[in-house]
Amino acid sequence: MRKGENIVKWIKRQRINWLGDLEGMEEDRMPKKIFTQELEGTRRRGRLRKRWKEEVERDLQVLDVRRWRELVADRKKWKDIVRQAKAHSGLQCQWKKKKKKYAF
Repeated sequence: MRKGENIVKWIKRQRINWLGDLEGMEEDRMPKKIFTQELEGTRRRGRLRKRWKEEVERDLQVLDVRRWRELVADRKKWKDIVRQAKAHSGLQCQWKKKKKKYAF
């Protein structure tokens, strides 16, 4: 990470890069097994926790990347997508502080 670089954009770019690495791995590698595994059972009640894969796929939607599994196979195109993520303004932090309104 470079000085002055937005940490959120850096993390999201690294996640996209790691997604490409995961897709290129052999099926018997542990990270690939964990990534492709579907969990059994039901999720807890309340607000659902965000899953890593869902968040990365949302970031790819912001970048307007469709059919990412096909693009991963072409290393040059995938590296271009990772570079595009570095410059894209839509990948910045999504949290906004809400101003508290007081009713008197």
